Amino acid sequence: MSQRRFKNIFMENVLDFLWRQWSALGIVGGARTEDVWAIDPEALLIFSLEMSRYEPRLFDEVLDWMVVNGKWIDNQRLRGIIRHTNEKASRIISAVASFVSKEAGTYERKWRPLSSLHRYSPNNGPEALFRTKEGLPYPEPRNPSKSFLDYGFLRENVLIRKLTRRIPFASKSNIRFLLRALFGIGSRAECILYLLTHEAGHPSEIAKAIGISFMGARSALVDLSDSGLILTRIKGKRRIEYWVSQKRWWEFLYGVNYEEVSVPVWLDWISLFSALRNVWDVLGEVDKSESEYMRSSKLRESMETINREFVKSGLDVPPVPGPEVPPEKYEKEFQNFIMRVLGARNVSSR
Repeated sequence: MSQRRFKNIFMENVLDFLWRQWSALGIVGGARTEDVWAIDPEALLIFSLEMSRYEPRLFDEVLDWMVVNGKWIDNQRLRGIIRHTNEKASRIISAVASFVSKEAGTYERKWRPLSSLHRYSPNNGPEALFRTKEGLPYPEPRNPSKSFLDYGFLRENVLIRKLTRRIPFASKSNIRFLLRALFGIGSRAECILYLLTHEAGHPSEIAKAIGISFMGARSALVDLSDSGLILTRIKGKRRIEYWVSQKRWWEFLYGVNYEEVSVPVWLDWISLFSALRNVWDVLGEVDKSESEYMRSSKLRESMETINREFVKSGLDVPPVPGPEVPPEKYEKEFQNFIMRVLGARNVSSR
């Protein structure tokens, strides 16, 4: 398979995956299926806005969702994840926050701080927000959106139709939103979700997994344990772990016997999307090289980082191409590895 064809297939697979996740959250235009995992809306939002630059219809459906359901986004957590992204992704988030604050008047105070997260320095002039699958910029708009132009992006004015449904809270994949409705948006809901999908957890590992500070996670867990429904135990050298009676909690949340509950799987979406973003960046670099040896070298160099992020995410990934693979075959082995990962729906047990 040629590098260009593989790059296109990778993009189509990623976009199809994103359509499926947002359809589960209520947008129109996609197949509404329920996956086995708990969706992470903050990590999904950041990655989607980056990748849907190649799929304008998805980009605008996400904007529509934000206007209708954006109140359920955890802005503090979103800000924490953004710190680990690039400058352009941060600018896109700021532009979207500016747009949503104007379109959804009641949310203005919620989104205004994020709209000033990254200011545009007009040294090189604005760039096209959308690109074709081949990477070419869209034509300059006749009626550009000021909300995006202020952040250095050219696109047509956005027409919000508000066709997005309210989030289906009863869906297990949307458990985060159910917990936020019950316990408020913030670290408490995140900590409870972690404990509902793990045997137990120490504040440091919980904080790292959910993308908040150690002090924030520990404070939330200490307060929650006062209820008597979040339990503690000592493990190892006086190391305190937190845990819950999953049977009691799941029966309370969904009103059915625990044996009938399909407990959603925990995935580290921050690591998963980081891995997919790294793959896309590497494919862009490799695409510019005509030398088979140089392409192989770049892919091999990036493989360790990409695989580490995939493994951290919780996906059941196949073995990576090893050092025994000769340069002339590495490109094909890299492609096979990525396609197997994209097709993997099982996750490793924890």
